[in-house]
Amino acid sequence: MIDYAAMERQLNAAHEPCFRAAPFPHYVWDSILPADALRAAADAYPDTAVMTAKPGIPRWHSQDRQLAGAALRDLCEVLLGDDLASFLSKVTGVEGLRTEPDGDWGSYRLAGHGAVHHAHVGSNQHPETGRLRRYSLFTYLTEGWRPEDGGWLELGEPVDGESPTRIMPSFNRSVLIETTSRSLHGVSLLRAPAPVLRRTITVHFWTDPAADGAA
Repeated sequence: MIDYAAMERQLNAAHEPCFRAAPFPHYVWDSILPADALRAAADAYPDTAVMTAKPGIPRWHSQDRQLAGAALRDLCEVLLGDDLASFLSKVTGVEGLRTEPDGDWGSYRLAGHGAVHHAHVGSNQHPETGRLRRYSLFTYLTEGWRPEDGGWLELGEPVDGESPTRIMPSFNRSVLIETTSRSLHGVSLLRAPAPVLRRTITVHFWTDPAADGAA
């Protein structure tokens, strides 16, 4: 399902490179998944009543893939597959990247008008296995997203209230960010009118702690 040839082309594009080193390593790919599969997955989200809500903020998430419809489950399984982890190991130069399909694999997320996720650095070491979370991949599923809808992924320490790097959550865009102790990231205020929801799948990629000692 993943168009690895398109990923390679975008990595090697001269006019707008997929890889950006600042403020910390990240990659931006567009249209590497079948649009119809993403539309079906977007329609297969469970009701927010069965997802975990953020108190006082219109944000919901779940790691329980059994709550999702078949198309969303299938897309999650593809993103959790060994082929993608192996490809990203080659791209990033980090050996041994793996996902945790039966553990802290990531989540599928929803956010509505007024939601915000302030800049933060997530924990990058698994409390039980000791594995290090090296990268996270965000895949965006809401069609027709506009710049004025907000909900931009923001990377880096804000300067005068503005983040140095802002990435629009366009439909069928996948963003891979390094997740170390310097990886400050957040999501700007979401202004899309109801009932529009920002739909995202997040997948984490881990290495064993002995691999290179990164933290």
